[in-house]
Amino acid sequence: MDATLRRLHSEAQQLTCGKAPTGVRYPAAFRTTAVALARPRLATGTSCVRVAQELGLPRTSLARWLQRRPTPRLRPVAVRPAPAPPAPLGADVVLITPQGLRVEGLDRAGLVALLRALQ
Repeated sequence: MDATLRRLHSEAQQLTCGKAPTGVRYPAAFRTTAVALARPRLATGTSCVRVAQELGLPRTSLARWLQRRPTPRLRPVAVRPAPAPPAPLGADVVLITPQGLRVEGLDRAGLVALLRALQ
């Protein structure tokens, strides 16, 4: 653990070299390793300030990383087409006469009356 601690400390020094403390972007792998090292040390009673000093990090950065919750994973979903709205009763009936006359939208009673009138 001490070798990993020293490696992270030197890596933190390289990342902060010549930069303002607020201008440092630590890689995700670095943050994950730092949090993994800090959690057991904090559990044994070591202060966050002390752990941050050992890692060569600002206390606020380490505290923020420790407070972050893991990002929620996306759940698989099934995308289905919306069902077609039901057609009004009789609206799907279309009458096309041999002469090319097209009649739509009548209910069954109206269609029967029209067919009788056309005979």
